[in-house]
Amino acid sequence: MKKNAPTQQPDASNHGQVVELSKQGHRLFKEHRYREACVLFEQARELEPGNPYILTGLGDTLRLLKDFPRAARCYQEVLEKDPGNLFALRGLGDTYRGQHLLDKALPLWERYIKFRPRDIFVLTRIADGHKTIGNHHRAEACYRQALSINNQDRYALMGLADLYQKTGQDERAIEYYEKVMEKGPKMINILTIVANLHWHRGEHEKARSYYEKALELESNNSYALYGLGNYYRWQRDYPMAITLWERILERDRGTVNMLTRLADAYRSTGNLDAAEATYRKNLENGYDKFTLLGLAKLHAVRGETEDVVRCYRELVVREDEDGWFFGEVASQLIEHQRQQDAAKLYQVACELQQNNPEVCQKLAEQMEKYQLPG
Repeated sequence: MKKNAPTQQPDASNHGQVVELSKQGHRLFKEHRYREACVLFEQARELEPGNPYILTGLGDTLRLLKDFPRAARCYQEVLEKDPGNLFALRGLGDTYRGQHLLDKALPLWERYIKFRPRDIFVLTRIADGHKTIGNHHRAEACYRQALSINNQDRYALMGLADLYQKTGQDERAIEYYEKVMEKGPKMINILTIVANLHWHRGEHEKARSYYEKALELESNNSYALYGLGNYYRWQRDYPMAITLWERILERDRGTVNMLTRLADAYRSTGNLDAAEATYRKNLENGYDKFTLLGLAKLHAVRGETEDVVRCYRELVVREDEDGWFFGEVASQLIEHQRQQDAAKLYQVACELQQNNPEVCQKLAEQMEKYQLPG
């Protein structure tokens, strides 16, 4: 019977050199000189191949160099001999996280946290991971566990606020974002997030206040300018909305939605040429139903009946009409005393919807609303 090979023991003559290489490697690691540190850890590993301290140091260095496969092998080698090695459990979990393999990372962090239940860093890692995969109850529990250890931890507060935002709990999200801002310097991204949450809740004045606070920190922040422009649009102060949105265009191309609203604001203030140019610029980049609807309304203001019909036809071809598009365009025609054009548009709409009696009924109801002959 073949005897097992004897366990290899570290060579005492090399151990002092290994210790010195390890010290230098960790010093370089702390100085973020990862490639130099990696060379020293590799040298130490050659002298003592199974040294867990060297292997985890090398794994940490390779992980930060984003050489995830080699880093994983270092940690795995440690865990084969010592399944409870905390440095390897945490490091291998972070390595899998770097590869977006949360299904592999989470069990390792969960094992780690059983031994170090007060490690807030790993607790928030676990919470973030569970939030990403949609396990919201476990995520919330981990964030709260972290906050029970340190109720001022910004990462846990931010994570919990983001969790509540993602799950539609706007009021609780605002509460925790405000706690983040209480604990440190105001962050412009949080100010705009809180502003948007207040806007979503219909708390327009609170939203305005937060957009303005964001602009105090960064006067040309596009998100805050857009949001504050929406506030003034809601107030029907279109010149102010235009001023804010035009500031975005000084530094940015603008989004389709913003450009459509800017064009609508131009139309509402009578600047029809600027409105048309903006609508058409938007449509050059691709079809957008609200842009095309805005252009149809512009033609309605000008009395360009054929263009109104053309835009409406394209809308109906591309979108399901339930009477809403017709009502939007017809109301613009009526507002500008173009009843005959509205009646013509109605006839076109009925022809397009002749096989859809429900929509025809809605169109007829719109005509009755405007007191026009059907």
